Amino acid sequence: MNKISAPSATRRSLRYLLVAFLVLLGCVQAQGSNEATQGDAEDATATDLPITRVILFTSGIGYFEHAGTVEGNVQIELSVPGEDMDDLLQSLVLQDFDGGTIRPVRYASRDPLSRILAGYSLDLSADPTLAALLSQARGERITIETSERMSGTIVTVEQHTVPEQETLTYMTLSTATGLKRIELGEVRSIRFVRDELQSELEEALAAVARYRGDEDKPVRLSFEGDGQRRVSVGYIREMPVWKTSYRLLLGDEGEAELQGWAIFDNPTDLDLENVSVSFVAGQPISFLSDLYEPIYIERRRIEANTASGVSARAFAADSVAEAEERAQQEFAAAARLAPPAATPQLSGAGLSAMAQGAQTGATFEYRVNGPVTIGRHESAMIPIVSGPVEAHRLSIYDPQGHAVHPLRGVRLQNDTRLHLAAGPISVFDEGGFTGNALISDIVPDDSRVLAFAADLELEVTTASDSRPEEVVAVAIQNGLVETSQRQRITTRYDIEASGSEPRFLVIEHPRRDGFEVTAPETTPATTPQSYRFGVAIGAAAPASTPSTDTTVPTQLQCELGPPCRLTVVMERTQTRSLTVTNLSSDQIVFYLQNVALAEEDRATFSRVLELKQRLTELDRQVTAQRSQVDSIHQDQARIRQNMGQLDRNSSLYRRYLADLEAQENELGSLSDTIDGLQEQRREVQEQLASLIRSLAT
Repeated sequence: MNKISAPSATRRSLRYLLVAFLVLLGCVQAQGSNEATQGDAEDATATDLPITRVILFTSGIGYFEHAGTVEGNVQIELSVPGEDMDDLLQSLVLQDFDGGTIRPVRYASRDPLSRILAGYSLDLSADPTLAALLSQARGERITIETSERMSGTIVTVEQHTVPEQETLTYMTLSTATGLKRIELGEVRSIRFVRDELQSELEEALAAVARYRGDEDKPVRLSFEGDGQRRVSVGYIREMPVWKTSYRLLLGDEGEAELQGWAIFDNPTDLDLENVSVSFVAGQPISFLSDLYEPIYIERRRIEANTASGVSARAFAADSVAEAEERAQQEFAAAARLAPPAATPQLSGAGLSAMAQGAQTGATFEYRVNGPVTIGRHESAMIPIVSGPVEAHRLSIYDPQGHAVHPLRGVRLQNDTRLHLAAGPISVFDEGGFTGNALISDIVPDDSRVLAFAADLELEVTTASDSRPEEVVAVAIQNGLVETSQRQRITTRYDIEASGSEPRFLVIEHPRRDGFEVTAPETTPATTPQSYRFGVAIGAAAPASTPSTDTTVPTQLQCELGPPCRLTVVMERTQTRSLTVTNLSSDQIVFYLQNVALAEEDRATFSRVLELKQRLTELDRQVTAQRSQVDSIHQDQARIRQNMGQLDRNSSLYRRYLADLEAQENELGSLSDTIDGLQEQRREVQEQLASLIRSLAT
């Protein structure tokens, strides 16, 4: 039997070897075929479709465009970093200009990490702690090492808290010798006994690593057509913000030369050779949409109703069929009614647009003349601005930024017709480098005041005082008294020039909410934070300054040598309303004595004051009469107390009776007087109320 079986075994082994050889040969042939196919396609990939254009934006993105010629049906594969897939999917533009057709774009999908990990026995999606991981594995056998090596089944994992001590986590194991409680902080290693679970844990960790990896993702683009055709592929990807750097050479008053450079950083693995480069200035909005990962929505689970005798499976199938049929009918109806789709200059490019777009015109583009070459992980400086510009020398004093010495500066007028992007400026004059400045974006015909050095030949000291609010106007309107109250702040700037060179000094005076400048009379220039007052020291420096909204007017002319002073007065007027009833007599007296009033208002205030004073006097009299009544009542209480201790036939007792009788008579008289005074008060109060009512009509 062994001899028979041996040849049989040998023949089976030979057959297995032959099958393996054929499979291997097939793989080699398939690989060669694939390599040949890939080689045929390479003519239409990166080699024949190079990057021809790059547009950089200040919002941290760049637009890349590949362009070239293809022939026949071709597939082009883009290798896209995983973190750039969302950008590509929300911006990809494909064009086939000469009658070709663009087929669907294909790429490997990637499920959300939580969905990927949901297929494993141990859930790692929430980044679990060791205790949480072991809790998921309750009932599994493990091998652990502490001070000893042991095996057992996980029973539970629990925390134990002792007041004012560290919280400890314990695991209970069921071992051959019984239950054991182990503090997790003492565990050096843990391994699952079941190989399948250990393998799943390692696979889940590998899935996390793959998900977070930054390996490139292949994106396959398909172009179909006859003959040679021009095609292009454009997309957005994350790129460093392009930066600007300027040089400003000051010449005669009002003249300067401006040179600007754009800095292009290429941190990618792409060699950009002979590409067209553009820089877009402005602030375009840019965001990321989550397009790469599939998005799932949680659907409600409804219990099947089987009471009617219809099976749930059949009901669901009928519902799906009906839904599909209805969707097809709606789609066909929409297709019949919809007009032919149009593209915004993508017409004739092989792709039918399903929406129309519009250019906002909110940005400014610098397009570099001539091709540019920048290698991978290289940077380049490219000149984008060069020419004359209007600039006026000045000194700038900001009391909130520097205490004594102003800063040397220049007012730069952007007459270049270009959008000057924000960036640093190195300033030069006839003596060479003189300082650095920073500018924000300057649109055409706008201007900026730039400071680049301390002006040690000028000294400015300040002093301020604030007057309390004063009433400047009072009027009665519809029964209300409207008062205008003014607050004044005076600031003095004492200027002293020690040099012989004329200066034009710009004083930046802080703005205050509600305050307006009342002195000097000439309206100052303004910024969002300050007023700008111009002081010409020596010659009239700003005489050649054009009359524009951004010009700083001359508020004060000073001679060289002696100190001079600029006084700035700011006032705020506030109107307050209150009813005539709530006015005190003192307030009315103040208005009558200190405020210019209309004759009718003055007469009204005088009458109101008279009535209020009459009410005050009547109240005083009533109070005095009631005080006498209280005094009599107190004296009567004393008398009655004394009478209780006397013999009714004594002369003193009879005298007390006479006093009580006289006091009662006096109380009656006082009561009549009080009633009369109160009646007078009611009459005066009614006169005042009638007067106030008449003011409201």
